[in-house]
Amino acid sequence: MIRKLSHALVAAALLTVTYAPGAHAQGFLHKLKDKASQKINDRIDQRTDEALDSLINSSENVIDCAVADQNCIDKVHAAGKQVRYVDANGNPVANQPDLQNGNGGAAAGQSVDSVPPGVGVWLNYDFVPGNKVLFYDDFADDHVGDLPTHEDVSDGNMTVVDIKGTKYLRSVTGGVFWIDLPDTLPDRFTIEAVWHGPNANALDFTIGDDGDHQVEVWCHPDAGGVSGSGLNGDKDSRQDASGIDPSGFSHCRFMFDKGYVKVYIENQRVGQLNGLLISHTKKIKVEVPVVSASDGGALLTDIRVAAGGKPLYDALLASGRVSTHGILFASGSDKIEGESTPTLKEIGDMLTQHADLKLLIEGHTDNVGDSASNQALSERRAAAVKQYLVAQFKIDGSRLTTKGYGDTKPIDTNATAEGRQNNRRVELVKQ
Repeated sequence: MIRKLSHALVAAALLTVTYAPGAHAQGFLHKLKDKASQKINDRIDQRTDEALDSLINSSENVIDCAVADQNCIDKVHAAGKQVRYVDANGNPVANQPDLQNGNGGAAAGQSVDSVPPGVGVWLNYDFVPGNKVLFYDDFADDHVGDLPTHEDVSDGNMTVVDIKGTKYLRSVTGGVFWIDLPDTLPDRFTIEAVWHGPNANALDFTIGDDGDHQVEVWCHPDAGGVSGSGLNGDKDSRQDASGIDPSGFSHCRFMFDKGYVKVYIENQRVGQLNGLLISHTKKIKVEVPVVSASDGGALLTDIRVAAGGKPLYDALLASGRVSTHGILFASGSDKIEGESTPTLKEIGDMLTQHADLKLLIEGHTDNVGDSASNQALSERRAAAVKQYLVAQFKIDGSRLTTKGYGDTKPIDTNATAEGRQNNRRVELVKQ
């Protein structure tokens, strides 16, 4: 998965940003529910709502809400006030989206990585990564100073560099390389990349080798778009992203579904087209722009191409289990990342709509690291998914069981980056 902490450290080395101190105000007291009686629960809920309404009507401008308490969040936002997100113990969570700019998004230059899923900047995010990795490269296996081994460089000067322990493909001259895939691209697939390229033209991905059926998707550090041929002529969709510092790193994401393409920069959708004609091949052309050495050069890593799949419920009915790579965790942690929002919502909606459905949630890792640590981590991650579904979607916890398998049940080889990506997963099993 994307090593976000490393990218944040490198971005900080490239640009110094000063942040205003967060606002502090008296928070709203968390409710304590006595499980022995629904009547008592209802009474506490009523008094909690009254306390919240009282705070909203007071002079306080910043009010505490638990990250899973959507009722509290909605009420505070509707009143035009700011939310300070807290955990179950009342402690503020890292990276307060509301307090940074007052609109639920991350401030310019601020990473959105630690904003909880389902709130703030991730509320309307709908990118779901493909569930089978076809290509992945973080250049970890390459030697510094060499050409990349997994890409075919056909133009320009590109070398692998190491910055603060993270490897990148770097270019000052710009150029072109090709990604070779094991299979022809399917109708549904996704492309992701992390890159740094201030004051530059776009990082460009071209799908198809037929001039009439080519589709180009691209991203600037703070903008993106898609263009190509449709049944009724050429089409183009592009937009700037808001609140993103163009001198840092940007997460570019592209989602293809037959002739429908969506483009994302960080958490924002910046382009979408339908009715495109796409000639699928086993190659993807990548054009890297010229970025001067004074701007750090173009830096690119975590390139991921993955085949899409059926909706989770359809796949679950067909085989009794489904694997998802859309639930992402901080490295070495059970902390669920904000990008997981769409997948978690799909699971939560599925459980809500099918009240008789019971699931076993399985956590799986690759074989990197100690087996005992991987086992414990997989157990905590499975439990974290259950906890989120119960808290956010009010799913009865008795319908969900969890189990961690660590690295004991790989579905792919651990000898390649692609295989390790496929092995790091959450599986849902129909009970």
